[in-house]
Amino acid sequence: MKMPPNVFSQFGGLEITTSSTQVQALTDALIYLVKYPYECNEQIASRVISIAALRDVLTAFKAKDLPSPAALNASMKEDFEKLKRHQRYDGGWGFWQEEPWPYLTIHVAHALVRAKEKGYAPDEEMLRKANYYMRNIESHIPHWYGPEARRAIIAYSLYVRHRMKDPDAAKAKAIMSEAGGADKLGIEAVGWIWPTISEDKSSTAELEQIRRHVSNRVTETAGAAHFVSGYKDSDWVILNSDRRADGVLLEAMIGDQKDATLIPKLVKGLLGHRKAGRWGNTQENAFVLLALDRYFNTYEKITPDFVARAWLGNNFAGEHQFKGRTTEESF
Repeated sequence: MKMPPNVFSQFGGLEITTSSTQVQALTDALIYLVKYPYECNEQIASRVISIAALRDVLTAFKAKDLPSPAALNASMKEDFEKLKRHQRYDGGWGFWQEEPWPYLTIHVAHALVRAKEKGYAPDEEMLRKANYYMRNIESHIPHWYGPEARRAIIAYSLYVRHRMKDPDAAKAKAIMSEAGGADKLGIEAVGWIWPTISEDKSSTAELEQIRRHVSNRVTETAGAAHFVSGYKDSDWVILNSDRRADGVLLEAMIGDQKDATLIPKLVKGLLGHRKAGRWGNTQENAFVLLALDRYFNTYEKITPDFVARAWLGNNFAGEHQFKGRTTEESF
């Protein structure tokens, strides 16, 4: 870096911060969900997702104040039993014991799939019934839902089915066509169908649409980035939020464009939106932690063992050695 011309050298300065990881201090977000005082099915599912998502990260960093592995395993087993008791005859879930909500049913199924991927053992019959519900998701969406909410729900079901090894690229392309293209879909819906489209060899045109649309919807600063999202008032039926959208799209982008320079900025943007160590609600925490887990397992698999050094011109300014997993920062 060069000194700008015509400045007062007596004022200002340059501060450099180094760290061996982007995934810093996530313990508070998990504790928030583990100790959440209410236990509707959405909150149980979000807790299951978060414990599954952070299993690798927090084990690697040996985070303090975290419940023991035995306590987390017991929590997962208890939550699986609760969700099984609460599942309705058609495979769906409501918030409590009311009629099933389409979005919430998909969210619970998502939690069970994520837990299974991380080595936990949710009931297979419960998963089978949930998948049957998602395969017929259109018949479960009330007529008064708006078109954006309807398409987002279908997209989320496709996302979960993709993780269950039951992809449906034809349906993903159909909702893109119905909307009039990727740029007419809600940004979360784009993120949810992205993995299915990305892995389908006959969907190259749709994949290019998605990539172009996503790049057009990002807001960037020098150090961070986030996506511009928006829903109509009636779309509370999908529990939308801006930070959740960032998490959904970050994870999808890592899967399709892992060398994108935007990815570290999205991570910094998400970490910068924490308050008291966590994000605003259970939905945000669950989806952001999933994205950061994907980030950790893609870019930080190798245990750090390096020295960071800085020079000012030809003059050595300092160094810091990073050895082993740590969230420490050096200034």
